[in-house]
Order: sequence, then C-alpha cells, then structure tokens
Amino acid sequence: MKVWTIAYYTALRHLRDVKAMAAFLLLPLVMMLLLGTMQSSKFTPTMVEPVNVGFLNEDDGRVGTELENYLLSQKVQGLVHLVPVSDIAEGNEFMNTGKIKSLIHVPIHQSKQLRDGEEVQVEFHGKEDRPFIQPILEGFIRTQNLNVTVEQIGNPVAGAAAGSNIRVIMLETSGIIPTGVDYYAITTMFQFLLLGALFGVFAVTKDIGNHTYSRLLAAPVYGSRVTLGKLLGSLITLYGISMFLFLVSKYVFRANWNASLWLIMLVLLLFAAISVSLGMIMAYLTKSTMISSLSLFILSFVFTLISGGITPIDGALFDTLSRYAPNSYGQKVLFSSIYDGTFMFSALFGLTLYMGITVVLAMVSGRRRVA
Repeated sequence: MKVWTIAYYTALRHLRDVKAMAAFLLLPLVMMLLLGTMQSSKFTPTMVEPVNVGFLNEDDGRVGTELENYLLSQKVQGLVHLVPVSDIAEGNEFMNTGKIKSLIHVPIHQSKQLRDGEEVQVEFHGKEDRPFIQPILEGFIRTQNLNVTVEQIGNPVAGAAAGSNIRVIMLETSGIIPTGVDYYAITTMFQFLLLGALFGVFAVTKDIGNHTYSRLLAAPVYGSRVTLGKLLGSLITLYGISMFLFLVSKYVFRANWNASLWLIMLVLLLFAAISVSLGMIMAYLTKSTMISSLSLFILSFVFTLISGGITPIDGALFDTLSRYAPNSYGQKVLFSSIYDGTFMFSALFGLTLYMGITVVLAMVSGRRRVA
C-alpha cells in the first residue's frame, strides 16, 4: 500500500506541472504533422524507370510488327525501352553485360500460324522468376487471338471490343506503404516517450532538492519501495501521455495504427518503463536535474537518429548501432505488425529484456543512493 501511495503522489505532482504536461501533450503532435508533411515525398512511390528489353523480330507478318508497335505505344510508354537485337546470341550477350534486362523473341512464321489457327508462341528470355513484362505479352497475344477470331466470324461489335484499349489496373498501396504521417506518428511517439525520462528525473531530483527524500528515509518504509513507488508514479504519467498521443494520431490525424490493440498498448507500456527507468538512473547517478536533462536530450537524439526516427537510414553500421536503441525494437514490432501482418517476437523480446535491465538498474541505483 505504501508503494501505491508514493506512486499516487508522484503521478499527481507530475500532473500539476502544467508546463511539462503541455509540452509532452502538444509538441509531439506538432512534430508528427510537420515531419509527416515535410517528409511525405520520401514515402510516396516514385516513377519507375523504364526497363531495357531486347526485341528480336523474325516474323514477316502482323504479329511481330504489331507487337513492336504495341511495345512502342503510349500504352506501355515509360515501362519498356526496346533495344533492337539481331539474333539470340547477341541478346544473351546483352543480358550478360547488363545492357538489357530481358529479351522478347518473335520466331519466324508466327503470323502464318496465327492465321491457320495454330498456337502462337512469343518467346521470352530472362533471369527473373516473375518478370513484369510477361503479363504485357500475354495481354497482347490474347488481343491478337481475339482479333483473328473476330475477322473470321465477321462480327463488327466484337471487333470494336477487341480493338479497345487494355484496361489499366492501378496498384493500391494504401495500408501497405506508410505515408509520412503514418511513419512519424510512431517514430515521433517513441522519441518523445524517451524524453519522458524527465519524469523519472523530476521524481528523484525534486525530492532531493526540497529534502522530502530525507523524510522518506526516516519514515518506516524500505528505500526500494520508495524507488519503486516513484517509478510506478512516473510510469503511470508517461503511459497516460502515450495513450493520448496514440488516440489523437489515430483518430484525428488518421495515422495507420492497424495493429492489434493489445500489442500497441504492451509496446507503449514497455517503452514507457524503459524511459522512466533511464531517467531515474541518470538522476541517481548525477544528482542534478540539469546534467540529467541534458544527457537525456542527447541520448534521445542519438537513439532516434540511429533507429531511423528522424529519417529512414539504411546501412550495416546503423543496423548494428540500432540494437542499442530501444526505439528500434518498438518500431520493428509495430511496423512489422501494421504493414507486414507479422508478429516480430525477437523485437518484442528485445524490448522486454531492455525494460527488465533498465528497471533493475534503476532499483539498484536507488538503493545505492539510500546507502
């Protein structure tokens, strides 16, 4: 009961700090909007560069000619850049040297075979398992088969349908690729929760400064319970802030939080515990609000940077450094759940282990302070 009494009054004192509460409730929301808007272009699918495709036409009729015209038409313009090839050997050489990505070969007499009702085969050479050019070729062949059929039965209505443009299917990326607001709603959340370590600092240094800590030591309560009470009170405050930011970003900013609610709440709880523990460790070690706060600002910036919270960063060095940042574990759990539909147990385990270590260190630091 004494632990919860200390936790209650610790949380109450945090809530009465109007300036600090306003900063932690409003600044993250402003940063989410600013960064999400300014950096939105980084998360928008850009124009795909045309792929160099070799073209070898040995047919002497309409199939080869119309296929070439089709690949040069506006229907596929910007997707394919045709490179003339004289024979198969040259096509293979171009593919090996990287001059072309793949090769389209129209064998001889394909037009005649099409008129005779025989099977037409346009050959495709490439190393890709699922080449994007394949459905383009299949669509062309189906259209040619339909045209011949229409000509044979003399149906003008069907002929008009056969000559119509192929329908363009737009790729839907909503919910699969994060927007700027989606991305920074999560990363900015973790950045400011890490700054929430200041609540852990205030819980310790304010008592040291006004001699309340001395009275607590004289009271019939273990020092470990005092430390635990302060940790719980600060945790309740910071966790409440995290839930507020989550609800506003989800329902007001329409950020994508399409993950299990229990998983989101668990990750935010673990991260809040890590943050508060780091603040208390820093306060017990330095015994100074200013030094602790400055150290936490620097630590928060570094952790956010190496975990890609400021801007997405790739590279082996940053992958290695991010293992030391709690932000990276929380982001991996949420991003994998939201956009891949997978549960990254290893990242959740890493976050839990990080929380356990920091809480133990905070308790040990509190006991050393008492001693």
